[in-house]
Amino acid sequence: MNTSSRWSRAWHLVQPGRNPLARREDRIEAFTVLLAIVLVVLALPVAAAVASGVFVARAEQAVTEQATRYRVEATLLEDGAPIAIAGRAGVVQDTSPAEAAWVTREGDSRIGEVQATRGTRAGAKVPVWLDESGNPVAAPLTALDARILGVGTGAGLWLAFAVLVLAGYRCVRVVLDRARSARWQEEWRDFASR
Repeated sequence: MNTSSRWSRAWHLVQPGRNPLARREDRIEAFTVLLAIVLVVLALPVAAAVASGVFVARAEQAVTEQATRYRVEATLLEDGAPIAIAGRAGVVQDTSPAEAAWVTREGDSRIGEVQATRGTRAGAKVPVWLDESGNPVAAPLTALDARILGVGTGAGLWLAFAVLVLAGYRCVRVVLDRARSARWQEEWRDFASR
């Protein structure tokens, strides 16, 4: 099938026109296709607005976290958890809590749990992010993180909506196909009785 016949077929799907062979189900399907296309296109600006809102909120959070969090080196007071081996997957490279000591920006010495890579020995230096109070926290968000979260949220929202619209179209199409089949059966019975 060449490209022009594909486009022609697609056009006749959404616009059956005055074709005498077009049934009521065909016209309903054409309306459903057009409605689905319009809904998916109209969802783009909504998804973009949500993405923009998420980006702005996360960018503000990133600025706040960058200003209030700082990085220090903590010295482990105990060995980190042993390296975990997971069947076929091999060695698991993750972190676990371990007791460590660090010095805050103000010069106060602190002892507490920090995240250390599994298998790290006591006495090793590990990077730790601290808040204004000198307590360990997660690394601050960056502007790139904010951008990725915004774009990911917008794209994910739009794709989820598009899948939902497609699923709705498929449900309508199943109902219409059953109606067409029942109508054809009725017409064949009519034809056979003559």
